Amino acid sequence: MGQAKIKQREAFASQLIEEWEADDCVNFAVALSRLTGWLLHVDWWSTSIKHDEEISVDQLKPLRMYVADNHDRIFDVRGTRRIVEFTEQIIKKRVSLIASGNGAIYTRFYDEAKLSSLPLRSPPNEISIARAAKAIQKNQYFLRSIPSRTTPHLPAHQAARFSFGECVAFAEAMQELTGLRPAALLASRFLPHYEGTQRSPIGYFHSVVLHPDGMAEDSWGKATLKDIADRFGASEFTISVEEHHAVVEKIRRSNSERYNAVVNDAMALIRQHRL
Repeated sequence: MGQAKIKQREAFASQLIEEWEADDCVNFAVALSRLTGWLLHVDWWSTSIKHDEEISVDQLKPLRMYVADNHDRIFDVRGTRRIVEFTEQIIKKRVSLIASGNGAIYTRFYDEAKLSSLPLRSPPNEISIARAAKAIQKNQYFLRSIPSRTTPHLPAHQAARFSFGECVAFAEAMQELTGLRPAALLASRFLPHYEGTQRSPIGYFHSVVLHPDGMAEDSWGKATLKDIADRFGASEFTISVEEHHAVVEKIRRSNSERYNAVVNDAMALIRQHRL
């Protein structure tokens, strides 16, 4: 099949795309997230020259809402794209329409229940969400391009929470409830576009638990070690049980009360959604 026909099958009707883009794709994204279980994101724009990840959302302008997997795939009204391509072809064009001068793009993920408290231009509308869901379900080619989540699984926003920043607590909770051994992943090389992945001076970037069959598991479910490392862009890595324990102790010394609370949150989610 030629590329033109493939693109035609991937695309939604232009009238629908215009309708969805008029509200920053909010209703489309909510519908797609409900259908697939993947993660809701909003890209925001700030006119602040200083890039501050702690900036309050009321100082940001919404650019677009979309759904993404746990790696680098974006699922949008204009089809599926890798994040670099999506940013260049979709988000930066949106910035050029609403802003001038210097600034920064912020990407944040959300639970659907949180959307009503965000300063979106167009809040979710159940009638529009239902219409979008019907259109998505008719486009089986588009739906088949989206991978299924590993089951059983946590809600996507919780899986993301315990993948980006709180993976140590999740691994400890998994050990407590399942007996699986936690281990750290240490990267020695990253792929292009992932050089900024947060890691320690010795390359620590993530914690998992190890299964007897050689597989690993984190908040997104069971997968190969390579698949998990790929999500962070680590092309070369080693595992270390000792380094995981060292990270645990460092976090405990920093704020043991908060750490214990996060472990308890992880245990409650694991009991509810995995065991």
